[in-house]
Amino acid sequence: ALLIGINDYEHVDKLSYAVDDAESIKDILINQYGFDKNNILLIKDKEATKANIEAGFQNILLQAGEKDRVVVFYAGHGETYPLPSGGEMGYLIPVDGEATKEKIFLTSIPMATIEQIANMSAAKHILYLVDACYGGLSLNMRGLSKEHTPEYLRKITKEKGRQIITAGGKDEPVIERPEWGHSAFTRNLIKGLKEELADSN
Repeated sequence: ALLIGINDYEHVDKLSYAVDDAESIKDILINQYGFDKNNILLIKDKEATKANIEAGFQNILLQAGEKDRVVVFYAGHGETYPLPSGGEMGYLIPVDGEATKEKIFLTSIPMATIEQIANMSAAKHILYLVDACYGGLSLNMRGLSKEHTPEYLRKITKEKGRQIITAGGKDEPVIERPEWGHSAFTRNLIKGLKEELADSN
């Protein structure tokens, strides 16, 4: 697992609970889902530079074997950049990143880079949990009709899977509140994983 949480941004608004979010997910992965703590890389605040995050992606994804599962959790700012041909590209903003049109490409991490790294990885399953708001995700998504779901589940247990779950799209603010101690996204993720509210029963 690669877990990233950033509160103390250098050039954009600071956040309050992103680091707590990442640390909580680490605890759940270790204590409830059997992840070896030596296989979890937590990058937070001043360590979460563009270079360190990209190195973290490369190390985690390229070290994973054919039967491994990889979880990538990111809590921080995200931004979109409009493409001349239409559509948008999503970016993760590292602690030293800038979200201006002039600086975003040089200082932030495009989702296309993350997709490329995922394609290079031998890991059987990669799940991205992105607690940031932006559109422009570059992985292709398709809907499923209800009657095809069992066949789909059989298929993904045999083949490689790449999935992204994100807190919000463009112009949808990610909410964090003191009484939660987390963002709305991570609060509900914790309820699903830790309190078993997302179990099949």
